[in-house]
Amino acid sequence: MNIIIYKRVSTDDQADRGFSLQHQEAVMTKYCEMNGHTIIDIYTEDYSAKTFDRPEWKKIIQYLKKNKGKVDGVLCLRWDRFSRNAYEALTVIQQLRKMGVTVMTVEQPLDLDNADSKMLLSIYLTIPEVENDKNSMRTIEGSRRARLEGCWTGTPPRGYNNQRMDKKATLIPNKEAHLITECFERMASGSYSAEEVRRWLGSQGVKVAKQTFLNIIRNPAYTGKIFVKAWKKEPPQIVTGIHKALITEELFVKANDVLAGRKRNMKFHDDKTDLYPLKGYLKCPVHGTSLTAYAARGRSGKLHHYYLCTKCDKHQRHRVSDVHVSVETVLGHVSVTARVVESYKKVLEKVFSKEDVVRRAELDKLEKDIEKYEARKSNIRLKFMDGDLDGRDFFEMKSMVETELIRLRSKKELLVAQGSTFKTYISKTVPLLGDIVGFYRKSDGKTKKKILGCIFSEKLVLEKGKVATTPFSTPVQVLLNTSKGLERSKKKQEVENDLLSIMAPPSGLEPETL
Repeated sequence: MNIIIYKRVSTDDQADRGFSLQHQEAVMTKYCEMNGHTIIDIYTEDYSAKTFDRPEWKKIIQYLKKNKGKVDGVLCLRWDRFSRNAYEALTVIQQLRKMGVTVMTVEQPLDLDNADSKMLLSIYLTIPEVENDKNSMRTIEGSRRARLEGCWTGTPPRGYNNQRMDKKATLIPNKEAHLITECFERMASGSYSAEEVRRWLGSQGVKVAKQTFLNIIRNPAYTGKIFVKAWKKEPPQIVTGIHKALITEELFVKANDVLAGRKRNMKFHDDKTDLYPLKGYLKCPVHGTSLTAYAARGRSGKLHHYYLCTKCDKHQRHRVSDVHVSVETVLGHVSVTARVVESYKKVLEKVFSKEDVVRRAELDKLEKDIEKYEARKSNIRLKFMDGDLDGRDFFEMKSMVETELIRLRSKKELLVAQGSTFKTYISKTVPLLGDIVGFYRKSDGKTKKKILGCIFSEKLVLEKGKVATTPFSTPVQVLLNTSKGLERSKKKQEVENDLLSIMAPPSGLEPETL
């Protein structure tokens, strides 16, 4: 008979149990010599026998298909070297029989043409499968026990390496740890999308796929916690690990709020804002469309920048430099005297004080909610210490309360910051009205856009590179009128009363800081 020898191992410790590759080959070669079989080839497999999706076995099948009739049998040491999956093994045996090839073993020989041998074959194939299932169950149970004790099992997350500490498997931060921490900080800021952060991480030399990155942000291991999967009737739970956390739970919650869309991304990119700050604030008087901006290279190779209407020929094409000078000239008319600024500040303080009632009420409510959840956290701890709660319920309830506390404290921080925004607006932004042109010239493109949005109520129309219309916003127009009133010796209290009646914003209005 022409024979292919197939030897296989899946783990190093099998050598101690008589499954070494050298031992298998020696026994099967001797068997072929004693029985007068011709060895066509020897295939060596280092792969699990749970399925037949194995590299060397695939090569055997390809060889048999290309060389039909040249091979009579495939020889293994034992049936568990052939397969540890009874169903798939029986299927493959039938496929090989159709090709005229018989599967044989040295230590567990069977005559597959004998009907009684089929029962023995099933037993030989089922025993290793049952053993495999037991090993798998013991591994899962051992891994679960270790995780419940705070140990880490399996592949380490990015930013960590596996290490044994006091005979316990755990994690230690590696050289990528600070990059992972910064990823969470960038996500939590709300200024970047997940894809932007992933690309930044790649630029630092840590390449990860899109789904892998999302899994990183969702992984509680970075907070020093370990997720334990559900097992049988036991529900999934999160326990405190013995490894060092890379981030706080608060940062983890904020980053995942952004990822889940509960927090709006606040960063808006415009690479040419500094170059064309008026883009979006100019319109064509003919078509009513916004002017765009572009650069044209002259014969000398120098770039010339323009604002233009894409629907007009060259009638609405204006040099950027001319337009910027014209706008600054218009802004020069907006600058008001120190007396007007002082009156405006006093009026705003009164208005914001009234409008701040809602914010303060919300702050009071948040503080009460925080106290309530702190009390719940303390109560849960006491119940656990008294034995009224088991460990699983304690960790689950504690995690829920702590997550809610983080969200409540974040809301409180935002409201507190909102109050400081009012104060900053009054103390720092309002005085800029005395020198709006100077501030405008020193600002970047984004700040210039904010200034223009406050000053003008509509888009500007240009004629020959100069501003032809000045549609000031209501607040600016009032300030200009107020300035004129003071020039006419109008009493200061009267001016403030006029401002208060006109400038009082609707409920909920918040100032925009420049």
